[in-house]
Amino acid sequence: MPSNDQLCRKVADKVLARENKDYIKSNFSNILDLMQDSIYEEYLKEQHNIGQEIIDEQISNNGRVKFNELDKFFLSLSQSRKSRAGSAFEFIIREMLVRLEYPFSEQVVIGGAKPDYVLPSEQYFLERPLDSILLTAKRTLRERWRQIVTEANKAYGYFLATIDKKVSQNQIKQASEHKVYLVVPISIKLEIEHYNAAYNVISFENFFENHLDPAMKRWNLNTGH
Repeated sequence: MPSNDQLCRKVADKVLARENKDYIKSNFSNILDLMQDSIYEEYLKEQHNIGQEIIDEQISNNGRVKFNELDKFFLSLSQSRKSRAGSAFEFIIREMLVRLEYPFSEQVVIGGAKPDYVLPSEQYFLERPLDSILLTAKRTLRERWRQIVTEANKAYGYFLATIDKKVSQNQIKQASEHKVYLVVPISIKLEIEHYNAAYNVISFENFFENHLDPAMKRWNLNTGH
């Protein structure tokens, strides 16, 4: 079975090969949806091929397959799909940042918190924390919500990329109180009423245009680039 990185890389190279940076930024939500769907389709193809080979081999060797063995096998597949889905989302966010040439440091510990990305860099954050951006990518929040709020409380401004449709109105208000922006595909922002009404729930396109690109201009001036 190909690794998640291999499947994600295959899709990224196919989907993004001919797109320029401006197009990616202005169509980020659609590209994100397309890449997630494409990665899932690739995974299902590989899963079907490998799964059928395993079942055929068991039948060939033993003449039959026991139900308990099948049950464990399908449970393992289900758990793998969930894990891979989360990893794929995080891969896509990182890959897009790289292709759009945004500078960042990864897995930096800040006061006990560990956001996925510190933009533009860890060193810049140490010198100008008020002018830096912290970004974390979580496909779904649920049990991680308390952790995320704790991390954000130790930072100066926090952007949380997600596709979770089940963040409550109260949680969004709580996020606002802790200086957290939720960054979601524009379709999710428009689909869910309390998402659309919340100023701190923004689309990826909004994130680039109104937060990250203006920050890039300041960073380049401050670093002499």
